[in-house]
Parts: sequence; C-alpha cells; structure tokens
Amino acid sequence: MFNLSGSEVVFIAILGLIVLGPEKLPSAMRRVGKVYREIRNISSNVQREVNKVMEEPMREVRKLVEEPIGEAKKFTKDAGDVFGGKMPHLQPTVFPRKDAGAPAAAGTSSQPETPTPPDVSRQPHTPSTPGEPRTAPPAGT
Repeated sequence: MFNLSGSEVVFIAILGLIVLGPEKLPSAMRRVGKVYREIRNISSNVQREVNKVMEEPMREVRKLVEEPIGEAKKFTKDAGDVFGGKMPHLQPTVFPRKDAGAPAAAGTSSQPETPTPPDVSRQPHTPSTPGEPRTAPPAGT
C-alpha cells in the first residue's frame, strides 16, 4: 500500500527510536501495524463491495454489446454464403426470349441467349416533373 523498501523501513525505525525512545518504540510499532492492517482490510472490503455492486450492470452492458456483434457476425456469414454461391435459390432469374420457339436462321452464330427484361410499356404513367399531376395511361393500350 505504501510501497516502502527495506532501507526506508530501517530509516523510519531509527527515526522512531530517536524520537520515541527504546521504551515507547515497541508499543508504537504495534499500534502502527494494527492501523495499517485495518486500513488494508477496509480498503479490500470497499473494493469487494464495489465489485459486487458493479457486477450486474457490467453483465448487462456486456450483453448489450455482444448481441449486436453476434448479429453482425451472422449477417456477414450469410452475406458470404450468398456471394460465395452457396445459396442457389437466390440466383438471378433468366427471362426467356420471345422468339425462343422460332428456329434459328441459317448463318447465325450460336451465342448464349440474353435475357429480355419484362414489358414496361404497361406500367402506369409517372410524372417527370414534381408539379405534374399523375394520370392514368390512355385507354386502349
């Protein structure tokens, strides 16, 4: 607690012998030892109580921190599975060509079919400027 080295203790003992004399020095040393022991016991009791009181809040803080970390680890693992090709049911859909049933013309190369996007001409009209009102597509299309 006080971090005294051997030479410092000897110096204090010699100083005490000079100041108190040989008759009072042994009783004074006993009193100093008792006070030191009591201070050390009080210090350890306070430390134990503080640790006991802080145990539950620290457990809750750890839980609050570890839950999001666990979820983030799970999400990164799932993302690694998706990007690593371990989930084939999440592969992009390939749209068939409209002329897929027609025979190929002579002289055409046999390149892989490219997907065609869905027909967007049937989508409702969306305004191009913020002030323009929304209108329905013309009847007959």
